[in-house]
Amino acid sequence: MNGDGTRFWIGASTVGALGSPARGIRSLDVSADGVTTLGEPVAVGENPMYLAVSPAGVLGIVHELTEGRVSTWSLEGDTVQPFGGSGATGAADPCHIAFDPRGEWAFAANYSGGRVTAHRVDPDAAADASISFAFSGSGPDASRQESSHPHQVVLDETRSRLLVPDLGSDRIRVIGLDAASGAIARADGDADDIAVHAGAGPRHLVVVGDLAIVANELDRTASVLDLVEGREVAWFPVDDRVTARGLGLSAIRATRAGTIVIGDRDADALVALRLDADARTLERAGSVATGGHHPRDLHLTHDERFALVADQASDSIAVVALEAGVPTRVVATVATPAPGCLARLP
Repeated sequence: MNGDGTRFWIGASTVGALGSPARGIRSLDVSADGVTTLGEPVAVGENPMYLAVSPAGVLGIVHELTEGRVSTWSLEGDTVQPFGGSGATGAADPCHIAFDPRGEWAFAANYSGGRVTAHRVDPDAAADASISFAFSGSGPDASRQESSHPHQVVLDETRSRLLVPDLGSDRIRVIGLDAASGAIARADGDADDIAVHAGAGPRHLVVVGDLAIVANELDRTASVLDLVEGREVAWFPVDDRVTARGLGLSAIRATRAGTIVIGDRDADALVALRLDADARTLERAGSVATGGHHPRDLHLTHDERFALVADQASDSIAVVALEAGVPTRVVATVATPAPGCLARLP
C-alpha cells in the first residue's frame, strides 16, 4: 500500500456462529479515494476473531475458543509467517488483544474466562500465558452480568497502565505497567478500578487525553471517565431514537475532528457523538445505517476520510465517508465472510 492509502487486516469467525465461516484472515487496502482491494484468505488457525499490530509490526491474534489461544505472526506485504509459537491463554473465549508500548507483551481479554492474560512476544518461545489476572463481580442484568466479562484491553500510555472494560461487573479494571522494567502489576483489592453506573455493561473504550469514553453495550450509553480522578463523571444516550433489540453498542474510536464514533448493533449503524472535553459532555452529531447487520468492529483510515465497519452477520464491511468526523454515507461495501475485527497497519 502506498503512502496515500491504509491497509487493514480482517479478523473473522471460521466457525459460522454468526455469518458464513471464513477461511482465515484477509488484507484490505483502502485508497485515498475509497477504492478497496481485498486480499485472499490466509489460514492462521481456528477462529482468529481479533487482531492487533505491535509497535514492531508483529501481528497478534486471539483465537476465540473455549480453550483460548494467542498467536503471533510476521507481516511482509501479503505474506503472513509465524513469528513465535501459538500459546494457550488458560481461559475461555479471548475476544481482544493489545500490546505494551515496546511490543514485548501481548494482553488478551478472556470474556468467558473472567481474566486478562499476559503473553511474551518472543520468536523463540510459545505464546502461553505468563501472567494471569482473574476478576470477580457481577451486575444487575442476571443474564449478561452473572460474572466478570473482560471485553477489551486498552493502553493508557500517559499513566503507564492498562484499562480493561469489564461488562459483567460494570467496572474498568486497571493493571499497572512499569515502562522501564516491563513489570506488570495490579493493586490489591481492586483499589484502582473505575466503577461505571449499574447495568451499563462497558464493552470498549477509547482514551482522549485525561478522559476515557466508554461504549456501554447493555444500556446503550456512552460514559465519560476522568482518568486522573479515577471516576465516571457523566453518561449520555448514544441515540435514544433507536428501539433497543438487546444487541447494544460495540466498538468505539475517536477522531481528530473531535467526534467519537460507535457501532450501534440495535440500529445496524455507525453513530457519531460530539465530545466537548472541557464540559465533559457528548452530543449526538449524526448516524448512518451501514446497510449490513451486526457491526462488531470499526476503524478509521489514516486520513480519517472513511470509517470501515465490520458487519459480521451480513458478511460485509461498509466503507463510510466522514465529514469533520461525522458519517455521511456508505460509499462502498466489501463482501467477506463473518468479519469480526479491523486491525490497521501503522
